[in-house]
Amino acid sequence: MWKLGVLWWKFKKEIMMVWAMLRNPAAPGVAKLVALLAAVYIISPVDLVPDVLPILGWLDDGVVSILLFKLAFKLLPKEMYESLKAQFEKKGGKVDDAAFAKSESAKYQSNISKNENVVDAKVK
Repeated sequence: MWKLGVLWWKFKKEIMMVWAMLRNPAAPGVAKLVALLAAVYIISPVDLVPDVLPILGWLDDGVVSILLFKLAFKLLPKEMYESLKAQFEKKGGKVDDAAFAKSESAKYQSNISKNENVVDAKVK
């Protein structure tokens, strides 16, 4: 029974991190789309294993959604994923979405301003 609790905690952690990623304007659209596909698969009546089979149908939903969440996290830039994960662990399981989005957009804006100073020169 304790294994079920561990699985629930990990799934809850994934959902909270996905929610913070979806609310972050700097997150790539492809990662957000994959996360939304996972949510649609969970609530969709069309599954690989129908939900009529009590345990197998639910496990199917859980496994597919976790795999899609992992794919969405792999599509994130490494720095964004690491800061999201660190913030999640620092807050004891709660993600401060507003602070995360603000810090991430500030990082990307500074990277863009650094790249604007680069001069493109062509050699003949």
